[in-house]
Amino acid sequence: MPRTEDSIEKILPKQALIVTGLSGAGKTIFIRSLEDFGFYCVDNLPLPMLSTFFNLAYHGQHNLSKVALSVDARGKKFLTDFVSFLEKIRAQEKDRWDLKIIFLNASTPTLIRRFQETRRNHPLFSTDKSLAAAISEEKLILEPIKAMADVVLDTDVFNVHDLREWVKCSLSSTFQQQIMVNLMSFGFKYGVPTESNLVYDLRFLPNPYFEPLLKQLDGRNEQIQKYLFEKQAVNEYWEMLRDFLHYSIQKFYDKGRFFINVGIGCTGGKHRSVAFVERLWSEKWENTRFLVQHRDLGKE
Repeated sequence: MPRTEDSIEKILPKQALIVTGLSGAGKTIFIRSLEDFGFYCVDNLPLPMLSTFFNLAYHGQHNLSKVALSVDARGKKFLTDFVSFLEKIRAQEKDRWDLKIIFLNASTPTLIRRFQETRRNHPLFSTDKSLAAAISEEKLILEPIKAMADVVLDTDVFNVHDLREWVKCSLSSTFQQQIMVNLMSFGFKYGVPTESNLVYDLRFLPNPYFEPLLKQLDGRNEQIQKYLFEKQAVNEYWEMLRDFLHYSIQKFYDKGRFFINVGIGCTGGKHRSVAFVERLWSEKWENTRFLVQHRDLGKE
């Protein structure tokens, strides 16, 4: 008697993560966190062994339903082989493996600070090359892989605990997934944050800078917030920004994006943008966790 669809056990693809990215961006912490939350992890597996590993992991007797590989991605030969491997896996084994690439990224100043704090040498550092130059070279080399990654995670605002929390909330099956939203206030006169996924401009709103009693305060102060949010124009824009941001975050979440950068700017990054970020931080949205960064406070 033929079996019906209802009687056939559906075999779901196993979960596979390839974790790569810039040196100093947090790959070791990321892999250790995945291991704590049930992933079988392999650190710096040589590229020629990747296909063999996936075959053994799928057919083995150890029930490896979740695996994560940390890959040190540098060199032209690596790039060619890496792209070829991913195309093969995704085309031929999509029914066996749900494969995602996670690229850990960070700004040059953050990476310089981390290498200085740990007193480690960058892998591309040499006596005739500065640390900043080595970081820039690695960023250029890895740009093709960053472009094809499923998740690009900017770790500038993460400490060790924040990065572990992101792994727990976004990749652990025992916890409900969350999207982490990095809210960054900034001043347009210092430049728009290049890592921003969304940018909002507050420069047309009333500016406390021109009020003598408020000029020296910043947007975290209750007097600044009262000055702004007592005005109808500010409240109207606040409600529209909040509603549209909430809508946008939900769309990112629905598409499987679990980290985004939101830049909110005014002229100097001291009053209006800081006040809006602080107010957004107090919002309680489902499946959403906010991080806060006031990039330009103190620069004036």
